[in-house]
Amino acid sequence: MEALSFIVDGEFFAIDVSLVQTVVRKIPVTPVPTAPDEIVGIANFKGRVITVLSLHRFLEFVEAKPENKHGGVYSTVIFKPLYGDEDQLGLAIDKAGDLIDILVSEVKPYVHPSQEEGYSCISSIVEIDGTLYRIVDLHQISDRYKSAGDQSHKYAPAGNNADSSGINPVTYETEDEK
Repeated sequence: MEALSFIVDGEFFAIDVSLVQTVVRKIPVTPVPTAPDEIVGIANFKGRVITVLSLHRFLEFVEAKPENKHGGVYSTVIFKPLYGDEDQLGLAIDKAGDLIDILVSEVKPYVHPSQEEGYSCISSIVEIDGTLYRIVDLHQISDRYKSAGDQSHKYAPAGNNADSSGINPVTYETEDEK
């Protein structure tokens, strides 16, 4: 499996690259005061409104919204709509890494001690060259996002679906390149 690696709070994570549409470096994110804690805010990316989610909250690293240590500008992984027509979602990260190859035979299941199996947003772990990567389950994050509120999230309208150009699904962009 090919995966995109990234860092949040000094921890290494990976996401199945087939679920990633793009990685945007330096995207301004506008906080939404009435949004649930798992939402950092919204961002405008190429005319689409993206709901930017906090991996902190989904992993329950902190009890409240994380401090805006990035001054409102984040690196964000924008993932493909997983279930058809839905809000376009992104995940706030500290730094995008490289594409890594993960051997399925080396992947180990992961269950957080305080969470029941099937609830954690980390599906598994793998060690590559001495670095432990937690593999993020974007389906679990998307499902929890949809069930967190009234599922309408009117402050974050649905964007266009990912394109089907056949181009490598992971691109790196900055807001300056718009």
